[in-house]
Amino acid sequence: MLFLTRSIEQFGSGFKRIDRLCKDAKIKYSYERSENGFKFIIFRPQIESVTSNVTSDVTSTIALDTSLNGTEKAVLAILKIKPDSSREEIADNVSKTVRTVQRALDSLRDKGYIRRAGAKQYKTWEVLR
Repeated sequence: MLFLTRSIEQFGSGFKRIDRLCKDAKIKYSYERSENGFKFIIFRPQIESVTSNVTSDVTSTIALDTSLNGTEKAVLAILKIKPDSSREEIADNVSKTVRTVQRALDSLRDKGYIRRAGAKQYKTWEVLR
């Protein structure tokens, strides 16, 4: 009925597309039918986060400094773990916008916590304190 009313492109093509996309991305999935319908279960691969130890790092040494706000503390903790992080990577890890991260980086630089090092192509952040 949905196919005849042009509400869907092709009958049953979604299953084929899901199968192809999952196989191309090497993602495991399963399909289950029930009396009310069906469902696809997609098993996402385990992702290693660069910020896995940020919470403990922030609460240990950085948390003692009251001149930094929460975003600055999180950005500084990430730079201690991975000094070659881009603004975009940091923004993803701290769930902030790139502009907010840039303001935090500018503030940390002005306060003497970090300094930009390296050539133009291979920039890294040097954590000073």
